Amino acid sequence: MMKILAIDTSRFETRVGLKLGSTFIEKICAEKMRASQELLSLIKGILEEGDLAISQVDAIGVVTGPGSFTGVRIGIAVAQGLSASTSTPVVGVSTMALYAKSGCAKLGDGHFLVSLLAKSPDVYLGAYHCASGKPNLVCDEFVLNYTANFQPLHQLLDKKWTGLGDGWSERVPIENALGLQLNSIAMKPKPTIKDLLDLCSDNLQAPKKIPHHLVLPNYIKEPNYSEAK
Repeated sequence: MMKILAIDTSRFETRVGLKLGSTFIEKICAEKMRASQELLSLIKGILEEGDLAISQVDAIGVVTGPGSFTGVRIGIAVAQGLSASTSTPVVGVSTMALYAKSGCAKLGDGHFLVSLLAKSPDVYLGAYHCASGKPNLVCDEFVLNYTANFQPLHQLLDKKWTGLGDGWSERVPIENALGLQLNSIAMKPKPTIKDLLDLCSDNLQAPKKIPHHLVLPNYIKEPNYSEAK
């Protein structure tokens, strides 16, 4: 039975989840920006509810962003600290991959273009093709200034995209900048803790594993056009 602990401090609330085979447990602190005060307590509580010691967990998943700058760093630091003390693997999960996982879990396989609000007029963008319920990157995640000149990425063209995320509140200027039109938008549903735990499980099966000390905050940049052509 696979046992996975998941940490999400990328948003205002602090969430932890525990996967015990096909069973999922979740604990949340809904108070804003309380990760530094509440995260360890939530982890202790969820492990007690699952009747587990941290050494019995098979993997620790953590959301690496984009999201709350401080929250993401706290979550990763705690995951790395727990890993160092128990030699438990750490699995880093992009916020936008998590949205894509949520989309395909509820809407089925397809192409999902995730847009999350950054500092206006910037948005974060992640393009994913979901097959057999697993999101795969179409191109590197990137930051888009939708008021500036943008060189369209050929990987995004000629596909039927479903938009996910709050960044699509600026749909028209983003579509214009990208040179495409969405097939549809599903701004909800937002990712659940089950989506996070399932994505961690998917990533554990990937052929390449990232050492725990290399799981770092996901600082997204502008696209590398030399690679995009």
